[in-house]
Amino acid sequence: MMRARIPVLAFALACGGCAAAPVVPPDLSVTNPAVEDAPQEGATWWARAGDPVLARLVREGLAHDTALACDAISLAEADKRDAARAKRLSMRRLFAPKRAAGEATIAPVHYAHAALANRRAGAIAEAYIAARLAQARLAMRREAVAPWQDNAEIARFRREAGLVSAIDGSLAGVMVDLDADAVTAAETAFAQASARLATETGLGDDTIAAALAEPPTLPASLALPDAPAPRPVGVLARRQEQAAALARQGTTEDAARAALASATAMSAQDIDSATRAVEAARALADTATRTLAQAERAARDARAGYRAGTELFATLYVAEAAAEAAREAAAQAQAGLARAQVQAWTAQGLGWRAEDLTPKAPEIAPATCSGRP
Repeated sequence: MMRARIPVLAFALACGGCAAAPVVPPDLSVTNPAVEDAPQEGATWWARAGDPVLARLVREGLAHDTALACDAISLAEADKRDAARAKRLSMRRLFAPKRAAGEATIAPVHYAHAALANRRAGAIAEAYIAARLAQARLAMRREAVAPWQDNAEIARFRREAGLVSAIDGSLAGVMVDLDADAVTAAETAFAQASARLATETGLGDDTIAAALAEPPTLPASLALPDAPAPRPVGVLARRQEQAAALARQGTTEDAARAALASATAMSAQDIDSATRAVEAARALADTATRTLAQAERAARDARAGYRAGTELFATLYVAEAAAEAAREAAAQAQAGLARAQVQAWTAQGLGWRAEDLTPKAPEIAPATCSGRP
């Protein structure tokens, strides 16, 4: 872990009742210099991850997010109260918030809003990955029905010709029935995953269905074209919190530095853990891909051998079942890799932008905000 740079700390504002006011950030450097004044501009991670459907759903989901809307309303109300207090105290110049990108004066609660946007983007993406995985499982189940029906027909012909025992036809019939049940279960799972995605995004079922009807690039190709510097918004929020505490003399300089160092260390640990999880998920996905190739090759050979009369149905049965299990494992592993990558981006704080520090309150408040304190 990088050693913290510790410039001189200086504050000019210290008064009772100023806790909610915007605070000029102290000269407290975070442990990772790359986080200090980290850029928040440019394309978001979901816009660069390689899946246009994912990008659109995250963008629209954030725009419809109830929690973000309610939080933006709360921030707007807090800003109004600060302005009124400043007017009463005839100190408007000291209390006036500066929210433009690049300005140094940003209240901790605004960083908290950016952190919420970061988390919500990750949650929407994970729901999308789950829906795509359920969709892939359903497709696999449907595709497996026809081969087994074909196998059952071949078994029936060979049984009628006296070439095999009735066990072949019985086994084939069992697999056809099992596949039909599996399709029904997969349809239910996909409907549930789609409903969850609709809930996470705040979009209608029809909109979600239309989006999922588009060809996915997930989970195989979810990746950023480069590795942007992390910008954990939680660390920046902590810095502002300590600045506010120092401004109202609620803590000491040493305590503020210790709190910031602790937050930075925890963030670094989260990023490291998430990065390691991506590496493990990638290794698992690579192994699953190789296993799938071997299983499908064995199934093709067994299918050809059975139809030529050189293999028993039991051999085909085992090979086909192994191939189905390998396809399931490969899809699961690829989705796990995509999920791990999203969680890594969330830990790195790549899901917020400068505009999230200056959220616009919606004209019409969500109904669920009516009970807010």
